[in-house]
Amino acid sequence: MLNIQKIRYLFILIMFLSVLLGQKLISTSSIVENNIGIASGIFANFGTSAIEMDGYIELQTKSGLFLESSAITQSIEHSTINTSIGLMNKVSPGLFLVGGYSNYLEIRNSTLNEAFMGYSSNSTTGVVFFGLSSEISPNYLGIINLNSFFPKISFDLSITGTISQEMNELGYDLFLNMTKTLDSGFTFGSSISSERYEDVEEQIFKKQGNEKTFNVPVILQSESITFFIGWAF
Repeated sequence: MLNIQKIRYLFILIMFLSVLLGQKLISTSSIVENNIGIASGIFANFGTSAIEMDGYIELQTKSGLFLESSAITQSIEHSTINTSIGLMNKVSPGLFLVGGYSNYLEIRNSTLNEAFMGYSSNSTTGVVFFGLSSEISPNYLGIINLNSFFPKISFDLSITGTISQEMNELGYDLFLNMTKTLDSGFTFGSSISSERYEDVEEQIFKKQGNEKTFNVPVILQSESITFFIGWAF
């Protein structure tokens, strides 16, 4: 079973990394005369639970308007698609403000629509997401770029954290991400995480001398490590 929170925020992480990559591509790509930058990639993830495939494509204009779509799948039954559209504005060297709309679709299950706003700098990224339904509480994402503190590291190193309320419980997910991208675009790395997942626990209730057993949904925390390889175009 897919971990919804992990997939959702990995999408978001990809979105912001690809947005910044798109900004760079606009300055260096041969399509600069069209005022459009393009970034994309496809990856295979090998973890403790299953093998997953994911990919993304992102378009961005010189004005900062971007459109990004990502997908991840274990099978047709366990597939998700996230599409985001927004605007990124450079307010100073190394600092961007960003806002927009995001649609999260889990095939044959659920849909989530959110508005988001935040910032991205050389060292940190912070984003808040507001559900477009009254019952959905805000969610928070933070990224620390460790390369800005340890510039001699030869690979990309970052910490990603999320805070959200699930089943009326406030909790977090935490990821340590290590990535290396070669000049050819070949990319590999790993992610060590402590994250939440939904499970069912058997609980016994007693009333007036009688016992009844119920399966109760709960949120648990677990640690895992995922390896991935792929290609960034």
